[in-house]
Amino acid sequence: MSRASLPPGSCYFYYPRLLCILGVRDDARETTNFAPVTWAMPLSSEPPLFGVCLSPSTHSHQLVLKTGELSVSFVAAQHVALANALGTMSGRDTDKARALKLELAKPEALATPMLALAYAAAECELVARHHVGDQTLLIGEVARVHAQADAFSVDGVLNLERVSPLLYLGQARWATLPTEVPR
Repeated sequence: MSRASLPPGSCYFYYPRLLCILGVRDDARETTNFAPVTWAMPLSSEPPLFGVCLSPSTHSHQLVLKTGELSVSFVAAQHVALANALGTMSGRDTDKARALKLELAKPEALATPMLALAYAAAECELVARHHVGDQTLLIGEVARVHAQADAFSVDGVLNLERVSPLLYLGQARWATLPTEVPR
């Protein structure tokens, strides 16, 4: 196998990434803004922390700082058109929930809704933020997790026979996992 030495930014070596859809209330407009995010990750089990990286210039970033909370919704590959649509609209100009006729799931612990079609979602209270390069790492403590009844096995592992998670490859390209890889 031949290898090439490439400058940073010339390829998406850190992809594929699991897509999550960030939800954040826009109290001034009485709506919830949703934005696709792939720079997101679990950070700690105890306490349960989840982080998302957002550019400080985004509408979602500003809303998270105002409300102090966010939701993250994970959607199946069949919702790729929704992910694309959410990524091409600006929440500054458009009420995405209304424009896309999104059904929202009511939160239990906080105030920010999630997407009803998500196979899993979490309510997160903002507990820290760190500037990292051109991004802000927003850290949320997970207050509550919501999941479709058949999306996970008894031991909490995603059931790939029931759910095909949406993965982002970069440059508006998507993939999913067909089945579990044998150990």
